[in-house]
Amino acid sequence: MTKIRILFIFFLLLYSGLLFAQKVCIGLFFDIPVKSLRFASEKTDYTLVAQDTIIVAIVSRGEQIQVSCSNGLVSINGQEGYDKVVAVAGDLTGVFSITPLRPKQDTRRYANNVTFAANKGNLIIINKVEETPYISGVCEAEGGCSAKPDFFKTQAIISRTYLYAHFNRHAKDGFNLCDGVHCQAYHGLQTQCGKIRKAVVDTEGLLVIDSARRPITPTFYASCGGQTANSEDVWSEHLPYLRSVKDVHCTSQRGVSWQKRIPLADWRSFMQRNGIKVKSNKDFEFSQPSRKKYYSIKGQKIELVKIRQQFRLRSTFFDVDVSNGYVVLSGKGYGHGVGLCQEGAMQMAEKGHKYDKILKHYYTGTEVISFSDSQHSSSMLQDYGDIFNPWLGRQFNGNVVPPDSTLSNTGATEPKAMGTE
Repeated sequence: MTKIRILFIFFLLLYSGLLFAQKVCIGLFFDIPVKSLRFASEKTDYTLVAQDTIIVAIVSRGEQIQVSCSNGLVSINGQEGYDKVVAVAGDLTGVFSITPLRPKQDTRRYANNVTFAANKGNLIIINKVEETPYISGVCEAEGGCSAKPDFFKTQAIISRTYLYAHFNRHAKDGFNLCDGVHCQAYHGLQTQCGKIRKAVVDTEGLLVIDSARRPITPTFYASCGGQTANSEDVWSEHLPYLRSVKDVHCTSQRGVSWQKRIPLADWRSFMQRNGIKVKSNKDFEFSQPSRKKYYSIKGQKIELVKIRQQFRLRSTFFDVDVSNGYVVLSGKGYGHGVGLCQEGAMQMAEKGHKYDKILKHYYTGTEVISFSDSQHSSSMLQDYGDIFNPWLGRQFNGNVVPPDSTLSNTGATEPKAMGTE
């Protein structure tokens, strides 16, 4: 019976591997120290396998179990602990839900398979998912579900480009990407509205490359306020495709402008700590008709990014006035401002612009190519095979994509909602 059981598990895992051949491993609830959760099957039976050979349980459709971290091991329904437990779907329709219990979090639904492991008293949760449902989930988490199809096509292409270019960003953690803004926000299937999935399927294999035919780092954010920023004005590296461009498409949208009042004493104290001193309070006033890198007054300057971080501002695109004991900041936009403005892209799609025009507007000198096209794929595999063979588990060439230390705010580092801090 033992041999039969081992053979059954072997073929189950092999079948799963063949079934989900083009897959990515995503670390779920990455920023939350989950100690216990409820796992439920929705569309098919799930077989839970521990240590690669032990069938722990079979969770039928509609059933649920509790998974927890106990004494550094993964425990199922309070029973004996294991180093690792894999929940394998019986077929492609596999959908499951996870509800963190400690700490309490909302339920999220996912496709395909999931692995549970333990580390430092917390659960490590890894969703092994096909590319299409993953990118669909990213698009919905990053852009909602109400925009026009060409916005979702745009979002799908840049999400896929990011996936391919940063495929092993979390290799040291045992998975490819996390589900937070450190990589790309991914909350599972959510409502999985049909037009998002259609946009992902319609753009299958499409990527954005720069003039050197390398995949770009497709940064994006909520709103630019009328002008995007150069990459070196926010981070340390000049990238030719992340150039400042004028953007009339987002300026008329609700919430694009903002204002914040800061006590003059707090502003002065911060400036003094950073070597900036003035004789008159009026000397603090500053105008920014177009985006700048520095807040410059009386021959002294400080990076606007540093001011934004200190005072938790919506953007670096602001003017400074002094009134009645306060510094009044009048700003535009929401986010770091580098790359694609989601609000502007939505409006371009609303006006009938196609995804390729939207991408070329925000990413200077780039091209949208189909990796499935033999002419492109053969030459790019030869030059950049380490990037374009992510499914083979190969590492990236560090000379091809910017190191994380120089572009630490990749992806959507700000919420899409205009009123969210």
